[in-house]
Amino acid sequence: MRYAAGEARDWVRATLRGYLAVLYTPFDDSGALDEEGLRHNVRATLALPGVRGLSVNSLHQEFWTLTDAERFRLVEVVLETVAGQAPVVIGCTDPSAAKAAAYAQHAAAYGADLVMVWPPFYGPRSAAGVRDYYEYIATRIGGIGLIAYSTTLSELGFYLAPEQVAALLPLRQLCAVQNTTLNLAQYAAMMERVGAEIAVATSLEEYHLHGQLAYPDRAPGFLIGSSRPIFCQSAAHPHCGDFVAAVTRRDFVAAAAHARTIMAIADQLQSRYFARGFHHVGVFKAMAGLLGMRTGPVRPGVAPCDPQELAECMAVLREFGLLGN
Repeated sequence: MRYAAGEARDWVRATLRGYLAVLYTPFDDSGALDEEGLRHNVRATLALPGVRGLSVNSLHQEFWTLTDAERFRLVEVVLETVAGQAPVVIGCTDPSAAKAAAYAQHAAAYGADLVMVWPPFYGPRSAAGVRDYYEYIATRIGGIGLIAYSTTLSELGFYLAPEQVAALLPLRQLCAVQNTTLNLAQYAAMMERVGAEIAVATSLEEYHLHGQLAYPDRAPGFLIGSSRPIFCQSAAHPHCGDFVAAVTRRDFVAAAAHARTIMAIADQLQSRYFARGFHHVGVFKAMAGLLGMRTGPVRPGVAPCDPQELAECMAVLREFGLLGN
């Protein structure tokens, strides 16, 4: 870790900037983890305009299809490749609190900067049960900073509400919450309830911009878990990089213009699936392959890419000059 135990909250606010983007997990033709492809994806993602770090083991990465050995190895390969040159958040989510804690312990041992844990994504859940889940994990992971996850997407099935996050504030490892509610009022409620104590970060430019304008004393300087830097820009059209640069220099008029362009692209790509409550990993992964990432097939059980849907996405990418003919 780059900070002492108990200092994660201050470190997050002072250090993290730009996008902490998602990463895609490549598999070879046999379905095994493609380690060289993964190293390529780490380097390619960190080279994208505006990207300053990685968020690993998000939904985009098919973490739930991996064996324990694969999850451990994936983390090791990513951290070895980054080699301390950028901050890395490792997702350690599992319905088992003991397994989530073990994933977090492993990530910390191999040099992760932070870990992220969602509420358990299966089984009967309640506010008290989810609080116990986070408390169990926090007491077993040492001083590494912990990021919670709050979403209203139906694929997770549990909304970690502002009051529930507030109940976790006594856990000193808790340093941030990723708010992906797709509801500006809920984002604002989270910011107002806990944003003075921990960073309330989002993956979406429009919410990040709102936070900078409405809550300049508490909105963090980074976005986390975003796939838009992969799909909504290119070297010739660095929309996401330009957005981050405009926010950094406090030019909010320019930032809003860049955000509108990004949203116009994303609305026809990822956001149409988010509006239906889920990440279409098969389609997103196929698009990432078209844009230079190593991908391979999705694992069995993950909805595969429909050729017609991919063709529609390719047309959008071409319309915005992000994909050649």
